[in-house]
Amino acid sequence: MDTNYTPNLDSSQHSGSRGYYDPTENYGTGAQPQPPQSYRPRTEEDPGKVLGIISLVATLSTFLGFNFLGPIIGIITGHMARKNSRGAGFADNEMGKWGFILGIVFISVAALGGLLGLSIAGFAGLAGLLGA
Repeated sequence: MDTNYTPNLDSSQHSGSRGYYDPTENYGTGAQPQPPQSYRPRTEEDPGKVLGIISLVATLSTFLGFNFLGPIIGIITGHMARKNSRGAGFADNEMGKWGFILGIVFISVAALGGLLGLSIAGFAGLAGLLGA
């Protein structure tokens, strides 16, 4: 076996010594080098989507016993979700809107219930003092 073998390559042949395909190289086909193809841009997602979900879940946590904390978090995150969605040019964030609205409704009902309870307790105490 001859160890001094050198291939006889002319200018149109390549030795393949680089070990990889170079897309900018012509390789004797006569075609022009093509720029790298860009991938399709990812569909942009609503930046307020996650906050809208958090808002609605936090507001509905009222039914699990979080009577004041849940709706307050729902109101705040609902407002943030709607603001982020509108700022990015998307339509109004529905889950954020419902979390915001229901949060206000639940806080109002809790406040009215608390006032009603205090008034009943006040009248009962007054009736007890008067000996009725």
